[in-house]
Amino acid sequence: MDRRQMESAIAAVIRSLGASLKNRGLYPATHPLVRTPVEKCHLELAPIFFDRSELALTVSDGTLVLEGVPIFQLTSSLELFMARLGAIGLPAVIFERGVSITDIELFVRFLHETKEQGVPIPEIKSRLARWGVTHIRITATEEEEKDDFTLAGEIYGNALNVVVRALKDVRNGKTPDGAESDRAVREMSGMVSRNRDAMLALTLIKNFDEYTYNHSVNVSVLSLAVADTLGLAETDRIGVGVAGLLHDVGKTQLALDLIRKPGTLTVEEFEEIKKHPEEGFGILGKMTHIQESTRAVVREHHMRFDRTGYPRPEPEYRMNPYSHVIAVADCYDALTTMRSYQKARTPQQALEIMRKLAGKSLDPDLVELMERSLGVYPVGTMVRLSTMEVGVVTGIPDGGKGEPKVAIVFDRSGKPLAAPQGVDLKDPDPSSGRPRRVILGTVNPLMHPPVSMSGILQAVSG
Repeated sequence: MDRRQMESAIAAVIRSLGASLKNRGLYPATHPLVRTPVEKCHLELAPIFFDRSELALTVSDGTLVLEGVPIFQLTSSLELFMARLGAIGLPAVIFERGVSITDIELFVRFLHETKEQGVPIPEIKSRLARWGVTHIRITATEEEEKDDFTLAGEIYGNALNVVVRALKDVRNGKTPDGAESDRAVREMSGMVSRNRDAMLALTLIKNFDEYTYNHSVNVSVLSLAVADTLGLAETDRIGVGVAGLLHDVGKTQLALDLIRKPGTLTVEEFEEIKKHPEEGFGILGKMTHIQESTRAVVREHHMRFDRTGYPRPEPEYRMNPYSHVIAVADCYDALTTMRSYQKARTPQQALEIMRKLAGKSLDPDLVELMERSLGVYPVGTMVRLSTMEVGVVTGIPDGGKGEPKVAIVFDRSGKPLAAPQGVDLKDPDPSSGRPRRVILGTVNPLMHPPVSMSGILQAVSG
């Protein structure tokens, strides 16, 4: 195919996509005016893949470009197509050899049904994958140059800023922007789907001075991980994540001295603390982009599985089942965080305590699910290997089966390594053929010099 033929074929592909998208807004998906352009697009793509494995579509300086060929003769359908790409935030779309009619149909459906603007790249990828799109992918050069931990860190930091602004707005008598919380949670949800380890690892990098803010983001991340394992629909998953992010917003109505009190609360003080779920329910009712189910979860996150918590539900009251997801995530993060009145538990110690609470304050099925979601050795667990080296778990195996990812931080004599060393526990010993290293058990972090979880993850990510 010479250049002129290539340009003609590319222009035809774009026209077909634009026509299908335009007609999708007027007719059902099965209508010939929607379906026929999709079939034509698929037919026109076929010869292009004779001598290439993929085809890149980008928008550059307001110009639609396919495989380096600018498309200048824009029809109204093409203008609509380009506007949708820009509004959603699709910097580059890659069509791969083997793309099917179904792939193209679902991609057009995505462009038609996605009403949000500036959707995060991880969320777009996650949504297309869930819909079953296999040979059309989304890329962003700037994003893909970053390793997942760096990208996860930016997403986490953005969510942290959203929480800070929201809580400060409430304290100043303003109503927070619910769209910001929704957008931040969508970013985190997309990153959980893309690289759960990277997001979960960030929940273990604690900031004692900013506990309230970090705790809110951590509960959201952990809730999203559980929601992902449950396979919740997108709307429910985002609702759970937003509830996690804003579950303690009602505490802004309490005195700061009471919230930060290090010792045991008096009966009167605890009665004040118990008001924060209802306060949060009221605050979320004034915010935009907040689902009613999210408000209910914020109100109910301290009611407990056995219904003995607060506010105490009436016998006929039906709790939202997702409230128990927030309760489990809230408990896990609180237990693994050092406070002025408690030492931080290791991930395994926290799960052990939670197993004892299962059936009482926590839903036993969700405790088990949390444990399965975090793995036998959750991210951040310090372990001793058969080589007598000491490492930190940096990732859990896919599907919870197999060996976790480990970074060695202390040699067999207990001396810190100059830099963390990522190791593959599947690597065989040449002499025996068996794994060179296996995990013997967990190690108490207090028995060794402190290590930087952030430093470890940054050193071995990529």
